Amino acid sequence: MKNKKVGKQNKNTSNKKNAIYNSNIQSKHYFFLFAILLLTFVIYRPILLNGFVWDDGPYVQNNPNVQLFHLKNIFFNYEMGNYHPLTMLVFATEYCLFGLNETGFHAVNLILHLFNIILVFYTIFRLCGNPGIALFVSLFFAIHPLHVESVAWVSALKDLLYTFFFLGSYIYYLKYIQSAKNKFYVISLLLFLASTLSKAMAVCLPVLFILTDYFKGRRINVKTLLEKLPFFLLSFIIGIIAIFAQKSSGSIREITNFTFFEQIIFASYGFMSYIFKSFVPINLSAYYPYPIKSGGSIPLLYIIYFLIFPFLIASVLYTYRFTKKIIFGIGFYAITVFLVLQLLPVGGTIMADRYSYIPLIGVFYIAGEGIYTWWEKKFRFAVISLTSIFIIFFSIKTYERCGVWKNGMTLWNDVIIKNQNTPVAYNNRGIEFGKQNKYKEALNDFNKAVELLPEYANAYNNRGHLLMDGKQFELAKEDFNKAVELQPNDPEILLNRGNLFQNMGKIKEALNDYTSAIRLNPDFAQAYYSRGLLMMHDKKNNLAYNDFSKSIKISPSFTEAYVNRGNVLQEENRYEEAIFDYNKAIELEPGNPKAYYNRGNIFAMQKKYSVAIADFSTAIKFKSDYAFAYFGRGIAEINFGKKEIGCSDLQYASNLGFGPANEAISKLCR
Repeated sequence: MKNKKVGKQNKNTSNKKNAIYNSNIQSKHYFFLFAILLLTFVIYRPILLNGFVWDDGPYVQNNPNVQLFHLKNIFFNYEMGNYHPLTMLVFATEYCLFGLNETGFHAVNLILHLFNIILVFYTIFRLCGNPGIALFVSLFFAIHPLHVESVAWVSALKDLLYTFFFLGSYIYYLKYIQSAKNKFYVISLLLFLASTLSKAMAVCLPVLFILTDYFKGRRINVKTLLEKLPFFLLSFIIGIIAIFAQKSSGSIREITNFTFFEQIIFASYGFMSYIFKSFVPINLSAYYPYPIKSGGSIPLLYIIYFLIFPFLIASVLYTYRFTKKIIFGIGFYAITVFLVLQLLPVGGTIMADRYSYIPLIGVFYIAGEGIYTWWEKKFRFAVISLTSIFIIFFSIKTYERCGVWKNGMTLWNDVIIKNQNTPVAYNNRGIEFGKQNKYKEALNDFNKAVELLPEYANAYNNRGHLLMDGKQFELAKEDFNKAVELQPNDPEILLNRGNLFQNMGKIKEALNDYTSAIRLNPDFAQAYYSRGLLMMHDKKNNLAYNDFSKSIKISPSFTEAYVNRGNVLQEENRYEEAIFDYNKAIELEPGNPKAYYNRGNIFAMQKKYSVAIADFSTAIKFKSDYAFAYFGRGIAEINFGKKEIGCSDLQYASNLGFGPANEAISKLCR
């Protein structure tokens, strides 16, 4: 009896020690998780100094729905061929908080990535019950170079956001199957809805649930399949909406240069490439073009990947004899990557780094299980050495990739270095050269883009715009006509050709193009503005006023629309309303010289010479060769009793080539 008591006492002591031991392990794991988050922040910190690039313009910088916080349009309109209202809602909130300060947008992306790292840790921990493996997976997820695109690109917010809700939904599904509590099921469904409204790629989650049932030893029968019916119905609805959204922008297209069998080869290539790059992340690019056929056939590398693919699948299935882990990991990867393997071609890329953001969790899980097995078999030096090498290599590569996304020039230079036959890269770099007023370099890039892809409408459009700015109107017209021929329903191209016609004095043709652009896109603020300029030039002030007002309604931060509506109002002697518009323009753009000059004219007409002089002076401050402002200030100064100073300004205006100044000098300064 005494011995039994001692035995019981020893057992209690052992349980107590185990409890303390588990508690210490828990604390250590949280410490390591924090270290991973800290390392991630350090590696990704350069993106906080990056700018907007690529699609950030239409998504944020020039998006009236975002800047107006237009909820109806956000939830009932497509954006860039996508339906992701929750993502657009976050963009609108960011704009309210940060304006167009890029740092704020990049900070939100980085914070979301940090949260996703935590969710990856809890996901893997709930799957396998091993916090060590969960830490390994979350570490690789955190610092992998393939994930830079999703974090460093403002427009990739959708990837981060849908992942956040996707993993949240998955965690609560795991809680549900472990506890059978309906509240976890409901939470999982709601989070899944949020994920699909952030990006349509989330629709694969119900299939992942079935794989998880298999992995966790749960019976797959009618009952367990029916419980997923609400998830599948939601997936079906969002999937249909996504297809219509892609078709609305022309993103889904047939690749006439390639057969369906070749597209299957490309899908195999993408499937294998993401896995390869997960371990050897080299030659990463923001744009992976389809291969150029040589002699009627695609390059050998794609065929090799296609032939390797079935051996990989056979090897994975073979592992079923002794473990479920590899089948689950590859299954996780396959399910979440399937929709972006370009079997249904979307866009112009064969693959994209951002598509791997969630799928690689499955690959990292297999690696984590393997590393843990080595650790348990006492190969600890090898584990530590190998893991250290990966951490150092991935950290350096990720830090470098953050620099690639610094601005448009660094991004497209990198793409061209990786692949010199990418028309999109030359076109986009040409746009960047144009912003820097490097006319020759921009023209060379647009020429190269057209040379590589003779059916590239956007390149013709951009080259036409460049030629128009260079006053080469006939050459510009040829390019715009070609662009319209290739893409007759593109309102942006019609707008540009309309602007060319207006510059050439072809008013009827310009009006037709502006009206056609508006018909194709009733919310095209720039088209209303350009047509308003046409109407104003034609002295049709009522029509001009209506077009400028429509432009402002669509885009309330459109400074030039306020300035020109103010000009129309000034012509109609509606001075107070005109001053209101000039004030608004100055509020939006304090350095706009036209707004100060035009407001100064009204003050001068109202004989408020001191404030008129102040406005003309401010206009000159922002535009030192502004002859109109020197002339206006000179007249105001003479009327204010400062003849000598005023005549000096008139002489300066004359020196700048402003003809009316000579007549004023002869009348007022002799």
